[in-house]
Amino acid sequence: MTAPSLTDWLSIVSALGVIVALIVNLRSLRDKNERKAGELTEMRSDIKHIRGQVDKSDVLMADIRVQLGDVKDRVTRLEESVKNAHHRLNALEHTE
Repeated sequence: MTAPSLTDWLSIVSALGVIVALIVNLRSLRDKNERKAGELTEMRSDIKHIRGQVDKSDVLMADIRVQLGDVKDRVTRLEESVKNAHHRLNALEHTE
C-alpha cells in the first residue's frame, strides 16, 4: 500500500469543502424559507385584522348614513315648522 500523494489529499480536502459548502447553503436556504414563512404568517394576520377593521368601519358608516338621513328629515320638518310659525306671526301682525 502506498501513501496518499499530495493530489489525493487535495482532492479529499476539495471534496470535503464542497460538501461543507452544500450543507451551509442548504441550512441558510432552510432558515431563509422559515423566516419568509414567518413573515407571510404575520402579514396574513395583519391583513385579517385590517379586513376586520374595514368591516367595522363599513358598519359604522352605514349607521352614520342612517343617522344623517334622520337628521336631514328632522331639519326639514323644523324648517317647515319655522316657516309656518313665521306665516302665523305675519298674519297676527297684519290683524293688529
